[in-house]
Amino acid sequence: MGAVGLSGCLAADGGRTDAEEGTPTPPDPAEAYWYTHPRPTGNRYLGGDGDLRGVDPVTIEGRPKWLVAHPADRGSHWTLVTDEGRATRWRVADGEATRVGEYDPLPGGAAPAVATGEGDPRLVRPPPGAGEMASPVVAPGGGSGVDAGGEGSGSNPKLLCVAGNGDLIVAGEEVTRLEVDAPPDARLSAVGDGRYALFGDATDRYTHGALGDVTEGSSVVLVDPSVPEVDARASVGPPEVFEGIQPLVADLDGDGDPEIVAALADSENGARMAVFDADGDHVATGPIHEPGWRHQLVVAPLGPDGGPELAVVRKPHVDKLLEFYRLDGGSLDVAASHTGFSTHSYGSRIEDGAIAGDLDGDGATEVLLPTSDRDVLAAVSREPGDASVAWTLDPAGTVRTNLTGIALPDGRVAVGVGTEAGVRIWQG
Repeated sequence: MGAVGLSGCLAADGGRTDAEEGTPTPPDPAEAYWYTHPRPTGNRYLGGDGDLRGVDPVTIEGRPKWLVAHPADRGSHWTLVTDEGRATRWRVADGEATRVGEYDPLPGGAAPAVATGEGDPRLVRPPPGAGEMASPVVAPGGGSGVDAGGEGSGSNPKLLCVAGNGDLIVAGEEVTRLEVDAPPDARLSAVGDGRYALFGDATDRYTHGALGDVTEGSSVVLVDPSVPEVDARASVGPPEVFEGIQPLVADLDGDGDPEIVAALADSENGARMAVFDADGDHVATGPIHEPGWRHQLVVAPLGPDGGPELAVVRKPHVDKLLEFYRLDGGSLDVAASHTGFSTHSYGSRIEDGAIAGDLDGDGATEVLLPTSDRDVLAAVSREPGDASVAWTLDPAGTVRTNLTGIALPDGRVAVGVGTEAGVRIWQG
């Protein structure tokens, strides 16, 4: 898409306010928003305590690229988006899938977001000037915080999206651009206090290319869309970069405050996990491994004692090693590992390759992720000093979409994934 014109005043923080024709309609404060992962923080953790073992999956024909799960009066809704941006909505209830809606196409490279509120669910459209791979996020309002569905109490929601030139577009009653120099495929994560984190200061100094190109961020940028302004920046390197599309935000040490988790990589030293606090200050770095990628997946109460742990797959294309990290006293260490998992296809921009929750009703949290050949979903549980596969699900093909889900109003869960043969959804 073409960039929005840059006429207007230049704000002191580097933002440009545009008041020209084509400004998008401000988001509705009564709506909730749903993404390709269960939480707007980028954390792939489900509430609820359903039991997916023994559940007959519901099958939907087609070959989508993206899935978004969102609420329904009965069962769950699933929006399916193809590589070309064609989108349909399905209701899954009583063991059946019913096609209930169709949307106008999205740009082919964008990860979808769905708005729910009065009337039918709708796709969130990128604003004018958005990049071809830009994925929109809606900030519910300044300082309101957000829950698992992206709801908040703020009265002035903003539409956030990366522009074609790397600016961050902040669109409400007015449109402002913040100069963050984001990679073209960067996605935002809610910090939980009204601010958002994304990778910025794009660089091509690390040429691994596992996520579709060799452009990576060299900073984590914290933005406050209520002002709007850049609130903080945490920069690395050279030679390091942040290898990934989206930071993960979650309370990793259990102190009630969020941390920002990302993978650091460089060709000289290799890959490692890094943790920052909500002000952008460095907290801890995990052990370094040879060059490659560490795929951060989810922070959840995964520990044998119910404590929070970070699940990561080390080199999902080669080593295929699932690691569980603990943050304790400024030290980020691997507490357990298990081999045989591939959560990403080389060159893909789909990072949502796993999900965690109590998926079998036993009161403990499992990580559900594809095995090495990506044709089985394995639920991995922790035990003291170890991890093991508790049970599996059959997706009936090789996984090609994100793996996502939703907690249902009655406390059960629904989880879905797409393959070359279609989509399977387990609801139980």
